[in-house]
Amino acid sequence: MNQHEADTALAIVGHGVSADSLDTETLDIKMVVRSPNSCPFPPDQQREVMIARGQVDWSADASSIGIDKLSAIEFERLRRILAASGRDHLADLGDQALLESLRLIAPNGGITNAGVLLLADEPLLNQIIPGYGYSYQFRPTTGSEATQRIRGTRPLIAAIQALTDAIETRREVHPLNVAGGVQLQLTDYPNEAVRELIINAFIHRSYETSGTVDIEHSPERLVITSPGGLVSGVTPSNILTYPSTPRNRLLTETVSILQFAERTGQGVDRAYREMLRIGKEPPLFEDHGTLVRATLAGGIGNGAFVRFISDLPIKVARDLNVLLALSYLRHSTNIDAMKLAETIQRTPVEAQEVLSMMADEYDLLEPTRRTINKPFPTYRLRSHVLTAMSRSVTYRRHGATETDQKVIDHVREYGFVTNQTIRRLFDLHVYAARDLINALRDREILEKIGAARGGVGVHYGPGKKFPK
Repeated sequence: MNQHEADTALAIVGHGVSADSLDTETLDIKMVVRSPNSCPFPPDQQREVMIARGQVDWSADASSIGIDKLSAIEFERLRRILAASGRDHLADLGDQALLESLRLIAPNGGITNAGVLLLADEPLLNQIIPGYGYSYQFRPTTGSEATQRIRGTRPLIAAIQALTDAIETRREVHPLNVAGGVQLQLTDYPNEAVRELIINAFIHRSYETSGTVDIEHSPERLVITSPGGLVSGVTPSNILTYPSTPRNRLLTETVSILQFAERTGQGVDRAYREMLRIGKEPPLFEDHGTLVRATLAGGIGNGAFVRFISDLPIKVARDLNVLLALSYLRHSTNIDAMKLAETIQRTPVEAQEVLSMMADEYDLLEPTRRTINKPFPTYRLRSHVLTAMSRSVTYRRHGATETDQKVIDHVREYGFVTNQTIRRLFDLHVYAARDLINALRDREILEKIGAARGGVGVHYGPGKKFPK
């Protein structure tokens, strides 16, 4: 060990880590973040780096209580969840055996902090983990007074359920008919996305930092705030792809065994996917050092985009990279590997693989003529995709598109067009054809003619902006 390594080791020991416990990996961490010319490495930052490397886990530390202090009600709640997730072999165990199987008993025989969070009652939680708690408030508009407030310190599983229920009771839902007589739901805040973000806020928060998990709910946005910044190495710009780094590893693994949430690192993926699938923007994450804020945009999703996604093969419709690319192309006429790389948080080479697959295998994109021979071509939506996405796209290509021209030519020849004609021309189902007609009506290229009020008898003729 050279002098700098020795100094580093002494600095760590001085902050509560024994010299005997130091290994090469620990020293490597300190040497990376503290060079001879750098400022002293604060203890809290040292601990965050060690957490990121799996060397510190607060949730696995022993508390001061034994099994006899835990709540019978919470044991029963835990067993119900295990049974519902198909873990009967665990649900049937006695209290001691169950805790041992879940590794919730520390080597000294005390209950771990994770066990306290899951199985202690409120008075005991307040005593053992004073910083624990949560709040919820609903505002009819962002700037108005809250009309409902909830504050509590119920155990973790009960707390998560109480908060998801509070949001669920105010969820706005619109039914949406798609091909094959299937009815989907458009919603402001998808249940799966909300649930994953709330669970993440509890299992990844810092319990060594004062503060509570707080939720602000309004029709405009849903904001979930949790104490402690993101774990060292994780940022909002790499949160989708950075290797799994749970702050509270034992707690995260236990919640995963309960099948109460996705495994760590996948919950964010699911929140992204569920928001994108209904035509909304993905979650916005902010790291303010002492807290993390996740925001979901309000408002109902986009029906045209949902119908388009519902027609895709399941493999494609659930591919997060594809959804992010399509979402980007709802607001931009083109995309290339450099732009997509930032969006999907991967390298340009990986982004190019996604774009090539969307073009060659899925027939969703086409390279522009000027860039087709470049290593990273520029892509745009194929004409039939642009038609199917119709009103979910916020731009129009300059001049009449191929789709527009086909409809215009038909109306010029026959004097009108119907939903059935649109379906035949573009091989669309009835709802996508309706969206296309409505888009043309919005732009005043078409307008309704005749007295028919609905059904197959409705005809559409030239509108005020129909090309002369």
